[in-house]
Amino acid sequence: MKMIFKYFFKYKKFVLLNIIAILLISCGEILIPYIIGKYVIDDNANYIKNNFSKIIFILSSLVILAFIGYLLINFCSAKISSLIFKELSSEIFSKIQKFSITQMHNTSISVLMNRSTNNIYQIMSFMTTFYKAAVISPVMLIISLVLIYFISIKIWFIVFATMPFFILMLFFLVKKNYHLSIKQQKEAEKINAIIRENIIGVKVIKSLNQEKYEENKFQKVNSKYSDLIIKFFTSMVSIEPLFYLLLNISIILTTGTGAILIKENFLNGTQLFKLGDLYNCLNAQYHVLFSILNFLLLFMMFPKTLICTKNIEKIINMNTDIENNSHKTKILKKIKTIEFKNVDFKYPNSNKLILKNINFKANFSELIAFVGATGSGKTTLINLIPRLIEPTQGKIKINGINIINYNIHKLREKIGFVPQKNILFKGTIFSNLLFGKETASEEEMLEKSKIAQVYEFIQSQKNQLKEKISELGLNLSGGQKQRLSLTRAFLKNPDVYIFDDSFSALDYKTDLAIRKTFFKQKKDSIVIIIAQRLNSILTADQIIVLEDGKIINIGKHEELMKKCKVYQNIAFSQKIKEVLQ
Repeated sequence: MKMIFKYFFKYKKFVLLNIIAILLISCGEILIPYIIGKYVIDDNANYIKNNFSKIIFILSSLVILAFIGYLLINFCSAKISSLIFKELSSEIFSKIQKFSITQMHNTSISVLMNRSTNNIYQIMSFMTTFYKAAVISPVMLIISLVLIYFISIKIWFIVFATMPFFILMLFFLVKKNYHLSIKQQKEAEKINAIIRENIIGVKVIKSLNQEKYEENKFQKVNSKYSDLIIKFFTSMVSIEPLFYLLLNISIILTTGTGAILIKENFLNGTQLFKLGDLYNCLNAQYHVLFSILNFLLLFMMFPKTLICTKNIEKIINMNTDIENNSHKTKILKKIKTIEFKNVDFKYPNSNKLILKNINFKANFSELIAFVGATGSGKTTLINLIPRLIEPTQGKIKINGINIINYNIHKLREKIGFVPQKNILFKGTIFSNLLFGKETASEEEMLEKSKIAQVYEFIQSQKNQLKEKISELGLNLSGGQKQRLSLTRAFLKNPDVYIFDDSFSALDYKTDLAIRKTFFKQKKDSIVIIIAQRLNSILTADQIIVLEDGKIINIGKHEELMKKCKVYQNIAFSQKIKEVLQ
């Protein structure tokens, strides 16, 4: 919980306002009934008649002060809770942005989503209650107990004797709900995972006619979650009747004791305990017991909040695989060479090497192509260049300097990366293309869209560049998304282009048109491409053949057709031999 209170005490001006609010509320809540009991109930009619205006003025002033106090405390609690929500959300989002691809693959997206939203909201709700209950309640509790003590020590003992029962209820509640909250959290994350899978995989589920299976799978998890919710709320609801039972017993005992004291005073002819004193004792007792109820409500939320806090701390305190060594960075003006020296790579918690002893060098203005069977390590290899993942062993050098000595953000600015899976974001065509170049004009976008063969598509849209794109670009075809992703990379005009099978969704004619236009303009850049169709890379300066994570041959197309069996098999399967002849 240290993380939460770090934010709580950060906002000192709201803490100060809260103290002022407590003083105002205390004045109103304690003094109003005290004045009524002392000067209205106990004093005679003549006193009330002579001081009526004065009493009304004082009571009205106290009501206004208490009202202002409640406004202040509600404002402060809402403000500080929203600020904590904002800062925690920003901190988690910033942390996730620093995760490597490996860390993202090893962390469930549904878990990250749940912790970034529901968990933070739970903490915000807790802090709203805490700010009021944990600050106002102790003050009211202490003042009320002191007041009862000075009025009647006998009634004070009655009130004080009921408090251990409430403490036992707190202990029982926290112990039981803590374990339920852990289970509830896990089941909630399972539900989020199933919902997310179904939304993303809706086409597959429908095409395979598996709706019923998915419904049954969801119902099993949902039933388990519902059972836990019922248990959780049953334990909370069972506390309320017990609380009111103890409250009523306490009030009956206080009233009975007060009646006996009033009777004794009447018989003895003394004025030590009057009806107004009983009224004040009952009112103070009300504040004591409802202060405890506020603590009960707070502790009902505490177990779940504690789990949520631990979950968030796990993310915030997670060490990132990739560190940006900004304190010792080299200036990167233009990328002229990329060199892999004895590079190995394996995923964390795995003994299997995905890449083994990778050695090659890409020179300025060269076209480097990677070919190989599925699972040979092509995508993993190119992910190492923009430092999306880090090598397990060996070095990657840019311009002869180890890649880790460059600022990671400056490095990525020099690279135009088009991943295997084309991702577009909710917004417009224009807003998506700005990811390539933040200052790009509409004219630049349209110019680059011609290279990517998507100009006509943009012009055919009602709103052209302002045309809406749905989440993940689901309202576009695979080819349209791929061509817009290429436009985004072309806008960047980088030193290095990396295309991870980025032409696979295009027909041969469009593929050829893009390559023909693009390769004329790529003279000032290194181009690295993963290709399934060898027709796309026949003119490559180096074709690197991968098999089972190893480089088995490097050369031009003609050389590999003579000496590399794996490359020959790929070429023959695509009828490249006839093309050469």
